[in-house]
Amino acid sequence: MEKQIDNKHIACKHCDLLISKTALLPGQKAHCPRCGSRLYFVSRSSPSAILALCLTALILLVPANIYPLLSLTMVGITDSVSLISAVEKVYQEGDQFIALLILLCVTLAPALMLLALASASFCISFNLLTPILKPLLKAVDVMTHWSMLEVYLVSFLVALVKLVDLGDVHLGLGLVCFIALMLVNSMILSVYDAETYWNKVKVDVIR
Repeated sequence: MEKQIDNKHIACKHCDLLISKTALLPGQKAHCPRCGSRLYFVSRSSPSAILALCLTALILLVPANIYPLLSLTMVGITDSVSLISAVEKVYQEGDQFIALLILLCVTLAPALMLLALASASFCISFNLLTPILKPLLKAVDVMTHWSMLEVYLVSFLVALVKLVDLGDVHLGLGLVCFIALMLVNSMILSVYDAETYWNKVKVDVIR
């Protein structure tokens, strides 16, 4: 994240250049004049739109975890693997830490992040400036760093390439839902303007 100095100044997170903040219109982005990295922006999406995206992602999260990612047929035997069953197999093989890490980064962290952001968006959409808004936004920030859907998908595709030579591979509904979940999650993070949400917390404190 960018380094917030005060309400009027901001420091670039890449080159530490101190810059005066200016008001932006929805959809505009402020970039560092030295290194060109994005400093802050004002999202076009309203909290109600982000709430809808979060609910969509939460719905996709269920089939992405329980439906088969793929089915592998070898010597007449077919075995289907879902995300949850894959975590269970890794755990049973003795790699408990790896299994718990996968469960945290691919299932628990995304779910908690989406639930927290959906709750915060609901509160802001209906002007429910409750004390719970601040911990919700903190949870969004923490869980965003632990959510690693893209990393898991890349690892899965690497493993898929190796499995193709071992037998007949059929992609499952779980993989389709997982890819859709990753795309919706990426869309949420690209339009989520944390500063706008935190400004609501400041308004509530002033009141």
